[in-house]
Amino acid sequence: MSTKRYQSYEEAAADYLAQFNALLQVPTEVKGPVTRAAGEVPAAALIERADAIANVSAGMIPLAKAQLEVADPTLREGISGQLIAQAAAEFQLAAELLQITEGEPVAPAVVTRAARGAALQDAIRSLEKVMATPAAKGLAPAARVTRAAAAPAEIESAKKALREAAVVGVNAITERVREMGEAIALDLITQTEWRAVIDGAAMVNKDIAQKLEALKQGAGALFRQAVATAVKTLLNVYDKIMALLGKDVEDKARKQIKEWLEKIKKEQKVDLLDEFVDHLYGIAAFEKALDGWLEKTLADADKVNRAASAVREVPAKFAVLAGYLGTAENAAVLAKRFLKFPQVLAVAAGIQVALLAVIVYSGYDYIGYRELSFPNLAKGVAQVVQENLGAAA
Repeated sequence: MSTKRYQSYEEAAADYLAQFNALLQVPTEVKGPVTRAAGEVPAAALIERADAIANVSAGMIPLAKAQLEVADPTLREGISGQLIAQAAAEFQLAAELLQITEGEPVAPAVVTRAARGAALQDAIRSLEKVMATPAAKGLAPAARVTRAAAAPAEIESAKKALREAAVVGVNAITERVREMGEAIALDLITQTEWRAVIDGAAMVNKDIAQKLEALKQGAGALFRQAVATAVKTLLNVYDKIMALLGKDVEDKARKQIKEWLEKIKKEQKVDLLDEFVDHLYGIAAFEKALDGWLEKTLADADKVNRAASAVREVPAKFAVLAGYLGTAENAAVLAKRFLKFPQVLAVAAGIQVALLAVIVYSGYDYIGYRELSFPNLAKGVAQVVQENLGAAA
């Protein structure tokens, strides 16, 4: 891969977005009405443009990883959101590439082609929207956060309002994780060949290339080029998702998710995931600690009220990140629906397992109580409370 080199993430992101904006532009030599339907771009042009995107994307990854380690939590949360949005768009693009034959993208039915093209266009529009906001501004809530009618002036009332905001926020994050986690687990267990799930859960980035290389056997030159570019693209997708777990945690996280999935499949109870998440998050222990922080704090009512306001922002930001993760999950499901190659199923399942791990562990991070050895993507509910109340970590 001819990886481009950039001086900063911002420089790379500008080039990346420009390349994606040009992806579906119909060449001037193509006759007929000009639209942004993916099928109207000649296959060779689509492959060439996708290859350029893959090269830019690969150059962005080390720069983005460096941003995930900065002290500013707002920048960290912004970068994490952009990485997932990029992964979702690139996954859709890889799926498009893998349906190319000698001439044009495969179109077994008009509705199939329309669904693919619409999905890719939606992913690009979502990417443009996400990337339009500088990462330094973090994750802006999709809707205005509901504020308390009036900040209580009396300290005990302020403490009560903060406790309520923290408990409600933690429960909202946990519930979002449960809903998304169960949806992914259900798809993996009931809609995916189990061998593909097991292979995918153990997959590392080099396995993606090895599995997809088999698709080239006996294929024409154009499809081989498409596969080569799809491999580069999917490697970037995988690396961007795994960056949110961190190299010291990714193996442990994926093994934990695999163990959970095996238990769920054995007992045929997807709601077991709720129990696993609840045990990991330790909500009861957090609430007990929260009561201790509130009892011992010397903070005045104004500071407690500011803490409550800041706490209410956290689950709203997590909802934004969860939305991006949901888009990436939809891309994986769509790829499995249209691409029946066993190798692709295993790769898609592996990325779904990684997404499930990110959802579970990022939810833990946004709660922020007793942080695991995990990339600190944002300032969690517990961290906000502790900082404002002067409570010991």
